[in-house]
This record gives sequence, structure tokens and C-alpha cells, in this order.
Amino acid sequence: MTAKLSAAKYRQLEQATDYATWRTHAVDLDAQSDMDVWKTNPHSPHYQHQLIQQRLINLRAWRKANDWPQLIFSLREGLHRNLANLANPELYKHSRVGTKYLIDEYITEVTSLLNYVCDHDIAELPFAEKLLFFRHTGQSFGRSALMLSGGANMGMFHMGVIKALHEQRLLPRVISGSSAGSAVAALLGTRKDNELAGLFTGEDIQFDMWRRLGPREMIKQKSIMDVRQLERFLRNNLGEMTFEEAFKKTRRIINITVSPVAKHQHARLLNYLTTPHLLVWSAVMASCSVPGLFPPVRLTSKDRLGNEKPYMASIRWVDGAIHSDLPAQRLSELYNVNHHIVSQTNPHVLPFITDQSRKEGWGRFLTDLVKGEVQYRSKQVIRLASYGLENGIIKNLLDGAVSIVDQRYYGDVTIHPTVGLKDYLHVLGNVTPDEYRAWVMAGERATWPKIAMIRDQTIIGQTLEDCIIRLKKQHLNRASDDHKLRLA
Repeated sequence: MTAKLSAAKYRQLEQATDYATWRTHAVDLDAQSDMDVWKTNPHSPHYQHQLIQQRLINLRAWRKANDWPQLIFSLREGLHRNLANLANPELYKHSRVGTKYLIDEYITEVTSLLNYVCDHDIAELPFAEKLLFFRHTGQSFGRSALMLSGGANMGMFHMGVIKALHEQRLLPRVISGSSAGSAVAALLGTRKDNELAGLFTGEDIQFDMWRRLGPREMIKQKSIMDVRQLERFLRNNLGEMTFEEAFKKTRRIINITVSPVAKHQHARLLNYLTTPHLLVWSAVMASCSVPGLFPPVRLTSKDRLGNEKPYMASIRWVDGAIHSDLPAQRLSELYNVNHHIVSQTNPHVLPFITDQSRKEGWGRFLTDLVKGEVQYRSKQVIRLASYGLENGIIKNLLDGAVSIVDQRYYGDVTIHPTVGLKDYLHVLGNVTPDEYRAWVMAGERATWPKIAMIRDQTIIGQTLEDCIIRLKKQHLNRASDDHKLRLA
């Protein structure tokens, strides 16, 4: 009878259409597997439970005694991204929902304290010192980013990941996208929260990105697909917004990678800091210009009067995923990002992605060993094939292939779809609204098992960032009130 109930729960889990329903069935399955016993016991070889236990005891005691100077001192000293190895993914491979109760209690206590310090006047902490405390602690703790890979039509999966994170208020403000991921990042980054519903259902998207050229046009343009159709698709769905205008509208920090055709240029990360006046659709078109499918393109920006003009007119750009599918280092330099949530849909990468939900063991070790060896030998073969070749189309293609094989394609949390042969056969070509919604649902379902881990790894950093925003508003409101009093 129990086996039948479990089988029914598994089916309900797989068929869930929202996170609340999925979580209910997942919690029931955890209870049937006695996971509550494991969660209640704080001991684990995967983190320093004594350190977390003692810190929690201290924080609660100081709060009860209203010892705010000691609390603030302890928070400033002890808030680090991976304190006591709390970010270890092994802690989330035992149960379907959550991890040790001690970890949940500690994170809840820390975020509660931070919010209290932010929102209440504390005699021992003047406003200027309070703002400095949050800024310095936030800088030390770091930020999270969502990175969206390339993947042609498989990239629609990203929208489901975004929907799941947004509904749980876990969507980072910093978002990067390459190739197909750049289109999804741009769709998100040019819309406010109240405009996202139609994006998630597909009602506000025109699905007409692809148009195959005739034989003569293919020879003339040296590509298979019509880049003019791609431009129309992007202009229709993104409008004529620059990166700076998009940031001011949504406060989301979107970043798009592009790769240069010229050998002595470097891959670029386009955003409101590096290219504020660049048109977002133009950046996406360059990032989506996969060599062979689309020709290299120029970038377009707005001048001081709002008129379109070429950006670095002598340089042409192509697919951002070639050299920088996941621009982790550049995001770190620009935004202090040290935690990466990756939605990975690159067709050539998916066969090599390791299932993070699997526990460590010989089976996983041998699988990773074989996959690593295949990647390493592939890189050697490509480099050998390019040996001795002078600059030219073949040399450039082989160099690009080496860059693709040589990149790191996963993050602290990696979310990816389960795909089959039919998905590879339909990786190009316009999709129907039903196909789009199916990909969105697949993205949501792949994200739900990671929600607890993402929340635990990001909520402290998000709270620090939110507190800084609230304190700045308090400062502006106080300044406005003082100004009104002076005028009265």
C-alpha cells in the first residue's frame, strides 16, 4: 500500500503545474522517507555544524539582551558567502525540499536581525554608521547573478527558470545572457514586474524569429537565415530602448555578451555601465549571430539627440557564446558578483552536464571522469586540426571551436533541461505558442527542486541589498522633510 502511495506521489510531483503543489507532494515524499529525522539532526560531514550552532545561540542571546553593539559587531565580522561551508550542494541532495533545520534557523535569524537593524532606530548606531555597516557588509558578502546560456530554441527554457525564481522573489537583479539567453535577458530587462505575465504565457511575444534564405541569398549573404527577419523580431519585441533606458525603467541589470570577428579584439559584455547608449535589440542581434546561421553584424547606438548611429562602425560582432557564454569574471569585476545561478541550454553542453542532485559516489565519479576525458580529447583534436593553418575561415572556425570546448559551463547552481532527439531536431525554426509554454513549464519544473538551495544561498545577500535600498529612501525622505520644515 505504501509503495502504491509513493508511486502516486511521484506522478503528482512530476505533473505539478505550480510550485506550491510541487512542494506539497515533495514534502510528503520526504516525510515518507524519514527525512525529518535527518533534517532534525544538525550533524553532517558537509558543513561545520558546531560553528553555526554556536553563532545561532549567541545571536539569539544578544538579541534577547538588546546588546545591539555586540550583535552588529558579530554580524559585520561573520557574514560571509560560504561560512562554515553552508553553500555546499551536498547538503541539498538528501531531501527534496530544504536541508538541515539548523541551517534554516540560522539563515532566518540573520535575515530577521538585518531587517530589524535596517528598519528601527538604534541609539548605538547612528544613521550614517548604519548605512556604512550595510554597504561594507554587502560588499564583503557579494551578490548573486543569473546567467543564461545560448541554445537556440532550447533557450526558451530560461523563461521558465526566470518565472520560478520571480514568483519566489529570488530573481537576482544582475542577469547575463549569451545568444538565445541574450534575447530572454533582454525581454526581461525591458519590462517591469507588472508586464511579465504576458511574457511568461507568450501572449506578448511574436514568434517569428527564423526565416530561411533561398540558395542565391545564402551565397550572397554567406548565411542560412535572414538577419533582417531577426532584426524585425527583436525590434518588435524589445522596442528602441538603450541599456541605460532599460535600467532606469526596470532597475534590472542586464548584460549581453558579444564576440568579435577580428582576431585582435576581445569579447565584450554590454550593459548600462559599459555601453549605456547602445540599443538593446542591436546587442541581442549581435549575440544571436551564430556564424553560418547569420552573418556578422554591426552594433547600433543612440547619439546625444536620440538618433541612431553605428557603434564602433568598423567592427563586426557575432554570437556571444563563442568566447563568453557565462561571463562570470566580468560580472565579478563590474558588480561584485560571487555567486552564479546558471540556466544552461547549449545543445553541445547538455550531454556533459552532471546531475547536481546525485550524491557523490563511484558511479558519479566514473561518469564525470569519462565526460571530462571526452571534452579534453575533443579540444586536443581541434587544436591539432588547426595546427599550421594560416589565418582564414577554417582557422577562425577551429579557434572558435576550441573556445567553445574550453569554457566553464556551470555555476554554483546549474539548472538545465532534460532533452531528447526531437529537441535537437527542432533546435532551429519558429515555435508555436504551445511549444513555448511547454519549454517554460520545463524550466519551472527543473527549477523547483533547486528553490530551497537558491533561497538559502542568496537570501542574506538579497536582504543586505534590499536594506541599502530602503536606507537610501529613508535618507531621501528625511532630507525632503527637513527641506519642507526649513521652508515652513
